[in-house]
Amino acid sequence: MKITLSAAAIALSGAFLMSAAVPAAADQGPKAVLKVRLAIAGEKVRTVKLTCDRDGGSHPTPRAACRLLRAVDGRPGELELESHPTCTREFRPHMVAIWGQWRGQQVKFSHVYANECVMKAAGGAAFTI
Repeated sequence: MKITLSAAAIALSGAFLMSAAVPAAADQGPKAVLKVRLAIAGEKVRTVKLTCDRDGGSHPTPRAACRLLRAVDGRPGELELESHPTCTREFRPHMVAIWGQWRGQQVKFSHVYANECVMKAAGGAAFTI
């Protein structure tokens, strides 16, 4: 038995394969792209990029930061690593801002913490840049 494929059948198969591959390629990018900014009284403002679900960017610890944000579904305001941290009463304001996209949802967050210890207790790696 001899099997012959026509040119039309081959072209149709190729077109099907190409159209099936396009959505898969689109899903391979990060599902979250955020900017994290830290402003400390008397110091230069720092801003980094954080991508999650393909963790990376210029954030110093993207895996740890993304793990924390995944636990709160991308809502940085819900992070609370330590509810009663043992911190000094030093007043050195740390303003954290996070904005961008988290799995199709807009993220806008900013908060001023009394000092670095309180900031780290709230957001850990997600806030530490």
